[in-house]
Amino acid sequence: MTGRDPQPDGASAPQEPVLRNTHFDFQAKVFRAPGACFVLRGKDKTPMFAVEMGSGLGYISLKDLRKTFYIAEGGHDDRLIEQAAAGLRHVPDIRPGDEIPNEILNGTASWTVARKHKQIARDRIQVQLLSWMGGRPITYTSQQELKEILGKDENKKALKDAFNKAAAALGFDEVEKVLDLIETLAREICYVEALRERSRELKKIHSNVEKLGKVYTDVRGSSEVGRVKLLMLRGLHEAENILNHVDSETADIMNALMSLDDVIKAVRHARDTLHFLLMEWDPVIAKWENLNLVRCQEIDRALQATYQFLALRFDTGKSLMKKSGH
Repeated sequence: MTGRDPQPDGASAPQEPVLRNTHFDFQAKVFRAPGACFVLRGKDKTPMFAVEMGSGLGYISLKDLRKTFYIAEGGHDDRLIEQAAAGLRHVPDIRPGDEIPNEILNGTASWTVARKHKQIARDRIQVQLLSWMGGRPITYTSQQELKEILGKDENKKALKDAFNKAAAALGFDEVEKVLDLIETLAREICYVEALRERSRELKKIHSNVEKLGKVYTDVRGSSEVGRVKLLMLRGLHEAENILNHVDSETADIMNALMSLDDVIKAVRHARDTLHFLLMEWDPVIAKWENLNLVRCQEIDRALQATYQFLALRFDTGKSLMKKSGH
């Protein structure tokens, strides 16, 4: 006899669950509670754990979650809690069993972009290469102008020469290696281009608020619209500053290609920062969709939502990113 009872024929010992390093495979029972999820709460966007209660969701801090449910420091669940807190910068909420965002695992984006954004990224890099070749910056104000620049016969020829010159400057024997570097950089920048397009919704809101200045002509209404307009400028600048930083990182295209790893790191940080910011803007953007610019309850609600959103973030002169620790 041994100290272990034999297993019945055909039966096997209970198997431990297979843990994946790509998912939030929590093990403690609390993570199987109804509605269990991680979310950001409050003015300072603090990560919290939530479960369904009788009258709605109940929230607990991550510190109390660990203490109350005996989550061992440095253990499997403890590490996943840290990843969940970081992951909330990339997705609105995290539930047990969800995939860990790619941004946490390997730095790539966990969301997709349209083909046009990839083409815009390539076009921008190619125009920067033409600027380097010609010794002067080439400016444009729209995607259409960008296409027209690259569509000119003289620029097509100049671009071929630029590829050869860049290959020599980078010490490559083959032009294809330059093309590979450009494609690698374009794959990173295309996400910023998608966010650049999304951020234009903020400009639309600002334009709408300016137009409403001619609708809300009474003293009270004019004052309310004026406050929103001033705060909108700060909101616009916050997004534009992030985009300008990315543009400055790649303005000197040869330097960018020579220090590609550092540039990719900077682009990814800007991508994640702007993505988080625009996620916060999404409910406000939705308020302004398909509205007629006439004085009505829907416009009043949109103005109020915009003011509340911006006032919470700029009431002490600090930006949303600073308040989130970035």
